[in-house]
Parts: sequence; structure tokens; C-alpha cells
Amino acid sequence: MSDNEEQRYDNFDADTYLTQFFGEIESFHNLPAYVELFSRFQDASITMLDFGGGPSVVPLIASAPKVTRYIHADLARNNRTAVERWWRSEPGAFDWRENIRSYLKLEGKRGSDEEVATREARMRNVLASVVRCNVKEERVVPPGYEGPYDVVSCLNCLDCVCKSTEELGDCIKNKMSPLVKNGGYFMMECSTVLEHYTPEEQQDPDAQYLVRTSVRYDPSTVKVAGFEYDGFLYEKGENLVKLLESCGYTDIKRTEYIYENLEARYKDNITLLIGRKL
Repeated sequence: MSDNEEQRYDNFDADTYLTQFFGEIESFHNLPAYVELFSRFQDASITMLDFGGGPSVVPLIASAPKVTRYIHADLARNNRTAVERWWRSEPGAFDWRENIRSYLKLEGKRGSDEEVATREARMRNVLASVVRCNVKEERVVPPGYEGPYDVVSCLNCLDCVCKSTEELGDCIKNKMSPLVKNGGYFMMECSTVLEHYTPEEQQDPDAQYLVRTSVRYDPSTVKVAGFEYDGFLYEKGENLVKLLESCGYTDIKRTEYIYENLEARYKDNITLLIGRKL
């Protein structure tokens, strides 16, 4: 990826994205799968990398009680800055407290203000670093952050940079899997069907994360939060399961859900896959 191309990612409006996609608590249909995954770990001793995490800390909300070292990685400077502002409790940073409350209730807790404050403090404590990543480079994360990790999450990310199913498989096998411990877990989320209501500018801040079969968008129809996206890969959920299996993963749990965002004018069918590395 050239410097000019990377600078285009730095135009991404993280604040717009967070407001549109994380302001509505009801949108988090993937959280039950997170609860199930992290319940598998009995001790608070795991390490985790969120690769291409954008400006979101949702995986950190879920994993914080079980994690001792959490690394957040993203290519875009604006996304990293958004996470760092929350980490430092800066004025104007996105407020994750209601999202934390919603997740705590899924864990069977009351979601009281005290419980929310305790979880958020834990999140800030276990977040060790916010770093740059780039799956197109030979060294996808900076030195010292190669892991391997007990859990690597890559949610709505790889499908925007891989131009074919074969490239996606190669990326998982040769770029992502070395970051995962043997017996550890890889978590990948992709959009499998997406309907745009209108091609308006900034209609879809999540547009870089699409996966549908044999379709390419004209970049002019997907201009969002200051960034134009192109070259999306689309693939069916069942084929993604087979792809993970071919990359050396087993016990794959597949969760599918529909997310509709009226403000962004789109409806998205999403596949979340969690597999254990052999």
C-alpha cells in the first residue's frame, strides 16, 4: 500500500462512524457470540489482538475480564486516535458506558453504574498499546507485537483489502494465523449481503467492510466519512466457513444476523466466524 493510499484511510471520520454505528445499543447482535467465546477461558490470563479494529473497543468490552494484555491495531490514524482519546479519558471522546452496560446484562449482571465503571476501568487497565497495522505489508504489526495471541479478532476488515476469495485465504493463512497461538482462536466478521437505500455521501461509514458474491461497487457510490472505497470482496457465509477450515481452523462457530441502520440507510447481513487453530 502506497503512502498516498494510506493517507486516504486517514480521511476516515471516526466520530461519524462511532455516532452512527455505536450510538444505537440495539445494533449489537454479535455480543452473545462474544459472551460464549470468552466464557471458554476460565482464568484471566489470555492475550488478545484486535486487528483492524477501527475506532471501536467492543471486543475489549467483552474480553476485559479474561485478558491481561490487549493490543488494538488499525491502519487509519483517526481510528487509533479515537481509541487513544477514550483510553486517556479525554473530553469529547466517545462514551462507551451504555454499550458496556448492555454487554454486562448479556453476562447476567445488572449493569449498574458501579459495574459499568468497574468494567471500563478494567478495559483501560488491560489495553496495553494502540498500534498501526497493515495487512498488505510483510510485517503486519510493529516489532514486539507479533504475539502469538490467545485470541485474534479481525472484524469487518480483511474483506475490504482482499480482491478474491483466494487472496482472503492466503491473507488468513499467512498473515493472520502466525499471530494466533496453536489452540488459540481467530474471530472474523464479514458482511454477506448489503442493501443500500440511496447512494448519498456518508450513507455508510461501514462500507469498507462489505462481503457479497461477485459484485463490485463503483467507488463514487460508496463515499463515506471523507473516504471513497473500492474493490470489495463478496462471499457467502458457508464458503467462509470452508475457507477457515482450509486455513487450519476447527470447531468453527458461525453466527449470522441482520443489522439495519436507518440513519446510514442500509441493511446488512453479517457473518461472524470463530475458529480454533489446530
